[in-house]
Amino acid sequence: MQETTVARNYAEALFELAQRDDDLESYAQQLGMFADLVESEKDFRFFLASPQIEPSKKKGAVRDVFQGQIPDRLLRFLFVVIDKRRTRVLPEIAEEFTTLVNQHYGRLKVDITLAGEPDETLKKQLKDKLGRMLDKEVLPRFRIDARIMGGVVIRVGDMFMDGSIRHRLHKLRRNMLKADIG
Repeated sequence: MQETTVARNYAEALFELAQRDDDLESYAQQLGMFADLVESEKDFRFFLASPQIEPSKKKGAVRDVFQGQIPDRLLRFLFVVIDKRRTRVLPEIAEEFTTLVNQHYGRLKVDITLAGEPDETLKKQLKDKLGRMLDKEVLPRFRIDARIMGGVVIRVGDMFMDGSIRHRLHKLRRNMLKADIG
């Protein structure tokens, strides 16, 4: 199975558990923090991924650190991930889970690339306009890329809208080359 499919399956299982506790947001936040810890702390990541260390020792360490700080269902979920040796896909599980939570609440992550740093007014205008267009609450992630020269590039999942000056210049060039040939 591909890791994305594995991550999606685990995320869907956790989503059902979190719904039972009526605590989707908290689960998303806490799973995200745990996954960030796995990604950022090399020793912890190697400890969890090591086949030489018994799963019971790994679960004991996780229990000692996190019991009482995260819901028991989430802790037991992490134990299953450890038992099944899937800790390397925890960041992907957390990302898939967050996507499910966002879908549940009608939110959508949108990548917005601009040539320069936008002011707060422009950020709000883009967020509001995209929210109306997509009929969702938009969670924008702004990126700066001077190579686009101006305009905006928007990515929503698999959908891509390129309104950059760079794209327009490429299009103009193609059209001019076609005109010379014909």
